[in-house]
Formats: sequence, C-alpha cells, structure tokens
Amino acid sequence: MKKEMDKIADYLLLRSSYMQELGLFHGKMGVVVALYLYADAYGDEVMREYAWELFQQVYDGVHTDMPVGLAGIGYGTTLLCKRGLVECSLNDILEDIDRKIMERDPRRLTDMSVRTGVGGLMLYLDLRQSVEAVATFDSRYMMELQDTVARNNLPCRALDVMDVLNEPTFPEAEYIERPLGIDGGCAYYILKSIGV
Repeated sequence: MKKEMDKIADYLLLRSSYMQELGLFHGKMGVVVALYLYADAYGDEVMREYAWELFQQVYDGVHTDMPVGLAGIGYGTTLLCKRGLVECSLNDILEDIDRKIMERDPRRLTDMSVRTGVGGLMLYLDLRQSVEAVATFDSRYMMELQDTVARNNLPCRALDVMDVLNEPTFPEAEYIERPLGIDGGCAYYILKSIGV
C-alpha cells in the first residue's frame, strides 16, 4: 500500500502547483491536506516542505471576489491545525476568510449543500469550534446561520469529510492523467489509506 501512496504523492508533488482551483474538494487545499497527512504518516520532510509551499500558494491565491471555496480552505486549515501539522492561531490566520464569508447574508442563502453551501459552512464551523473558540464570526451572524440551518432541517450531526467525498472511478494504480483533488481524484486515495 505504501508503495502506491508514494507514487501518488510524488505525482501530486509534480502536478499540483499547476492547479488553478484553490478549494478543498477539487483544488490545491485538498492536495495540501493529503500531502501533509502523507508526510506526517511516513516522516517525509521533503513532502512536508512542499505541502507548506503549496499551502502558501493557496493563501496567496485567495482573493476577495472568490465565490466559493473559502469555507473549504478554512476547513482544511483547521484540520491541519487540529492534527498538529501546522501551528497557528486559527482566529488570526482565518480572519480575512471568515470576514469574506460573513459578507453573504445567511438568511438569504439557498444552497444547502456541503460542497458549495450552508452544509459546507457548518462542516467548517463545527470543526473550528472543536479546536478553539471562534472569535472571527460575530454572534448575530452565527444566530442567523443557526436559524437558516433549523429552517431548512439540515442535520445537526457533525460530518466527517470522508462522508461527503466521492471515491475515484479509476483504480489507485491508474492515477496518471487523472484528477488530482480529494473528491474523485488521486489525492482521495491518500486520505483513505491514512485516514483523516
């Protein structure tokens, strides 16, 4: 199993800096998470350094008109912090992302999905609250978000990110020229083998 993960990790190392999308499911943030988990599991310092560089690319690429994906970037960052793979104050590093998320009125959100809507925002906030008190979202926003969740009968139980990912349609050994992300891409196999 490790031999196949080594090949996939090397492939991600070679190809991921060219990814345009930054988000968790199909973008660089998901690959960052996969590579950090791989580096931690196998003590690979080269991969850890590359994951850090890719992480920096994600944050350098986040801009104010980014429509979706901010909660996924926040989720990935929080997961890495929770696992002790990066050291940071989440309230400091995620302040700008959280501020941008709050620009959208939670009472007007109609997308309840985990991938692009309220479900994903709740996945992110549930994980954040399990790590540290969230000081970057104001209480009114949180109250209105909870009202939206209740009004739309969204499940209250916290999801694991693996619960919402699609397994790739190709076998592990056929990762060349396939999608890179954690949702249906070759990085999924690293998350599955190591565990999130």
